[in-house]
Amino acid sequence: MNVSVLYDAKLGAREQFGLKTDSDLLEFIGNNGLQDLMYVNTESWRNNPRKDKGVLIDAYKFRSNRKIGYIAFMKGVKGNFVIKSFHLDNDKLTLKDIGNNPENFLR
Repeated sequence: MNVSVLYDAKLGAREQFGLKTDSDLLEFIGNNGLQDLMYVNTESWRNNPRKDKGVLIDAYKFRSNRKIGYIAFMKGVKGNFVIKSFHLDNDKLTLKDIGNNPENFLR
């Protein structure tokens, strides 16, 4: 499977999670690095350079040890997957968001 990583996602992976290369990031994802994955939403790609081709972005929050992260990805127009965002989560989680169980994100 062909997966590419956009620059901002590479930057977040490197600076906030210590994942220095695309291979490090993909290995992290493939080895269950995204713990307690929680779906956020699916929406159209606002900055899509090809407006004639609708592209949807799926976003998730996750836990990695004591860090709360955010990942967003899309399926490109050529069928490849693209990691658009990978960084620490900017939003404050509420108990409702994590199913009234703070242990989900504090283990």
